[in-house]
Amino acid sequence: MTTLYPVAHPKGLMVTSAGWPYCVQLRPLARHAGYALLCGRFWKDGYTGYGLRRQRHLDWGNPAYLAAYAKAIRAVHARVGGRLVLIGVSASGFAVATLAGHHPEIRPDRLIVIDSYLDLLARRHAAEYQTAQEIDEETGGSEAELKARSVPVSGLATLARHGTELVFIWSVSADERTEFNGATCNRDAYAATLARLAQTLHRPVRAWVTHTKHAHDLWNHGQAIVVGRYPGRLVVFEPDGRIPPGSTC
Repeated sequence: MTTLYPVAHPKGLMVTSAGWPYCVQLRPLARHAGYALLCGRFWKDGYTGYGLRRQRHLDWGNPAYLAAYAKAIRAVHARVGGRLVLIGVSASGFAVATLAGHHPEIRPDRLIVIDSYLDLLARRHAAEYQTAQEIDEETGGSEAELKARSVPVSGLATLARHGTELVFIWSVSADERTEFNGATCNRDAYAATLARLAQTLHRPVRAWVTHTKHAHDLWNHGQAIVVGRYPGRLVVFEPDGRIPPGSTC
């Protein structure tokens, strides 16, 4: 299910996923940047307003949803024109990353993933209570299914080779580590995948690490991020597969 928020004379199309709360966060940013915004919501998701959090049902990389949304993005972008930017924070960061990774034919100009994760199996291992239940309800909880729904290195490599700018920003603060049990900043959140990506591409992969609270990288620096000014410290994943110091919590 998609909702388009148009603007006059758009510079392009900004795309996010994971439903209402993430769409709400990105609407002012898209409008200020001069982009139309396309929001995707999984058809089982009932989290459509304040007080409805317990009705959340994310896609968690559901293949049918990803395929349908990829098709919709291409159709809407053909009408809107301009640059195509996929952006997400927290759960929506994973949502756009796995969407682009499984459907690189979308060919976005930029993929921006903030305070999120790329490995759904690792996310499930760190999850507690309601989030763990939600993941298991949608995916069945098997290791094979969680791996299949994770962001594929092969898809990221295809995007990079086709010219997509890959932007990964995450916090390694103590607050971030505590709030999500390390799920958004431990070795498996981003670092292991980006190390494999650098090996696959045979070239360095850049990312940015901060020490802010969760999602504040978007809230405090969203406008700068959209124009290519990234917060935090640059870390570089070299093709040797090593994890850069300070890139995990």
